Amino acid sequence: MGWHDALAAKSAESGKTSADFRAGAQRKAKATFLFLLLAGVVFYLAGWPWALLPGVLAAWSAFQSRSALMIASRLEAMEAQRRRG
Repeated sequence: MGWHDALAAKSAESGKTSADFRAGAQRKAKATFLFLLLAGVVFYLAGWPWALLPGVLAAWSAFQSRSALMIASRLEAMEAQRRRG
């Protein structure tokens, strides 16, 4: 069992649904875009060393978005299995 599988199982036990994680992934994707935009502006105004901070925040936000999508897909599979049987 992988890390995302364990997180999905724990989330299902606490009553979270795949829709919750899909909404969270969408919020994180929007934040990623804004951090990338900020990194571009900072790069233009102050140079690349200062643009690293919003760039790292963008990478972290993208990782969180991808993880939320992976958990949502596993929860959807669990929800479909519960409906079938």
